[in-house]
Amino acid sequence: MKTPITIKAIRQHFTYSWWKYALLALLAIFGWNLIYTVTEYRPPADKKIDLFIFGVGEEELMDAYMEDIRVNEMPDMEEMGSAFLLVDDTYTPMQLATYIAVGEGHLYMLPKSYFQDYASQGAFLPLETIPGLVEKLETAGIDLTRGWRTEAESGEKHLYGIPMENFPGLAAFAYTYDDTYLSITTTNGNDENSYKFLQIFLEDMLEPPQQIAIPDIY
Repeated sequence: MKTPITIKAIRQHFTYSWWKYALLALLAIFGWNLIYTVTEYRPPADKKIDLFIFGVGEEELMDAYMEDIRVNEMPDMEEMGSAFLLVDDTYTPMQLATYIAVGEGHLYMLPKSYFQDYASQGAFLPLETIPGLVEKLETAGIDLTRGWRTEAESGEKHLYGIPMENFPGLAAFAYTYDDTYLSITTTNGNDENSYKFLQIFLEDMLEPPQQIAIPDIY
């Protein structure tokens, strides 16, 4: 004989079995997120530019600025964005080593100690090979001396980073950028466009903040 379905029976069932439905809902959400993450389209390395800045600043504003460059000056790119990453003596070394090893990120703005360490390991592309870059920056009064580093294994000296403290335009995005260096990683997977973005970015940052074209996001 079947037990009749009553309001009391339903309430009793949910009183003791509610967790089963909650678990089922969580598994369904997790499964959907997993499927979406696996199948979500990701631009190939040569169609995106990521700028990682170790410090504190206005990430949304930087993203808007980079999107404006993508639309108006680098339309071949599918995605351009930034990330401001906090500097921590424990976490930062592991995070940075992992990012560079797997080719995450194209350009990095790093504090002095991290820049010097990775430059000596040959982790960055030489920037003096960009036609006219050194001459243009030196004419603008930028001292590049500290950006030249010797790669330990080869003994070759290259301009591995651009000292950023004398670029006034950065004040629109970063709260502090004294003694930081802008570099391009050897693992970025998009050398040509990384070089191109670096040139555009540096030229813009030579201007006062109020003269930089920044979309209004607020």
